[in-house]
Amino acid sequence: MQNDPVFKRDRSLLAEIERGALDDRVSLVATLRRCIALGHQTHSAEVREWATRELHGYRNDSEIPEYRIIHVPLMINGSTLTHRITGEQISATDLPDFVQEHISEELRLAHSVGDLQALVRNAERANKTNVMMVPLGAAEVVKMMNHLMQDRTRVVTNLYWDVSTARIEGVLEQIRTKLVGLASEMRAVMTDDASVPSSEQADQAVNFVLNGGRRNTINVISSQTGTGRTSTVTTNPAESAVREGHRSVDPAAYAIGGPKHLDRSYWWFEARSGW
Repeated sequence: MQNDPVFKRDRSLLAEIERGALDDRVSLVATLRRCIALGHQTHSAEVREWATRELHGYRNDSEIPEYRIIHVPLMINGSTLTHRITGEQISATDLPDFVQEHISEELRLAHSVGDLQALVRNAERANKTNVMMVPLGAAEVVKMMNHLMQDRTRVVTNLYWDVSTARIEGVLEQIRTKLVGLASEMRAVMTDDASVPSSEQADQAVNFVLNGGRRNTINVISSQTGTGRTSTVTTNPAESAVREGHRSVDPAAYAIGGPKHLDRSYWWFEARSGW
C-alpha cells in the first residue's frame, strides 16, 4: 500500500500544502512553512525564497509582488483655531514636491503574513474596520506641510493611510490562492510515480504563477504504469496539460505582472482609533 504511487502522492508534502491552501481553517503561516520545506526537498531556491519572504516580510521594494500593492485614501488630521479636523482625505499633489514620488495613494504591503493577520485581528478586537498606516518620515513631512502653509490658524498633526481591513484580508486570500496555483501547476507537470516535483518543475511553477512568466516545454517519459500506459508530460506557452492515456487535465494558472511601482515608504502601523 505504501509503495502505491497514489498513496505516496496523497501523503506527500505537496499534498499537505495543497490541502492546507484549500482549507481556510488551516493556518496560512503553517502552510507557507511547509512550502519552505518543499523548497528544500526539491532544491528549489525559488519556492523557498518566495515562502520565506511571505513569512518574514519583503525587504526590497523591487521584490514586493503585484498582489501586495493596494490603493487606499491618503488622510490627514489637524486643527484650526476653532475646530479639530479628523480624517480629511487629501491628494498626493497636496504633499510637498520632494515626497510626492514616495508617498501616494498606492500602498505597498511589505509586512509578513503574520503581521498582516495580527493587524486585522487587533482591529476586529477593537471593533474597528479600518487601520492607520503611517508613512516613513511622516513627522518630517507634516512639519514641512505646516511650514509651507505659513498659516498660524491651521496646523496638520498627522499624515497616514486609511486602510480597510477587508483590503488586507483580500491580500491574504490572494497569497492563499497563489499557494493553490503553485501546487496545481507542480502537480500538473509531475509524472504518476513522483511524489514531489523536480527542481526545474518547481522553479517553473514559481515563474509562471508568481512572476507571470511563460511555461517552458518539458517532456518527461516515465516507466510504464500498472495499466501498461506510459505517462508523458508536455507543457508549452500556448497550451499545458497532463496527458495520461486519454485523460487531459489543465493546471490552474494565476499570472501576475505589470509596471514597476514606487518605493515602499512606511514601516509602522497601528489600529486606527474611532472618530
